[in-house]
Amino acid sequence: MNIKAIINEKYIEKELHVCSNKMDSEVTDMIASIDRLINNGFPVKAANGDTVPVYPRDIFSVYAESQKVYIRTADGTFESSRKLYELEDDLDEAQFIRISRAEIVNIKKIKRLDLGISGTIKVIMSDGSESYTSRRNVTKLKKALSMK
Repeated sequence: MNIKAIINEKYIEKELHVCSNKMDSEVTDMIASIDRLINNGFPVKAANGDTVPVYPRDIFSVYAESQKVYIRTADGTFESSRKLYELEDDLDEAQFIRISRAEIVNIKKIKRLDLGISGTIKVIMSDGSESYTSRRNVTKLKKALSMK
């Protein structure tokens, strides 16, 4: 098996290719292993009490409320047993940004921003939900969005 890295400015996002002359169990296992490594899910509690994985690509926001941490996805809102700062450490800083003391959002899921008179920014997500960024995080949010 050969492994090589191709570094070129034409790639905006990282890509990973598995090349083979046929689809066999080795290729399938390799793809599954890579998927688990890259898309490691966070165990969360569903409404029925079951523990299910939530993957970073599906997350709209992570927020703290009433001393609990919740993860909001298109499939619903799930309770996490982990602290907000622990999840922040594990989430990709190029994709997630803290917009307030109690909330982290997925930059790729932001639909638009509404500027407020008081200096806050309303963050409207692609699922229609709304959040507000604190004044101290406005500059950081603008910078992250301009880099996107």
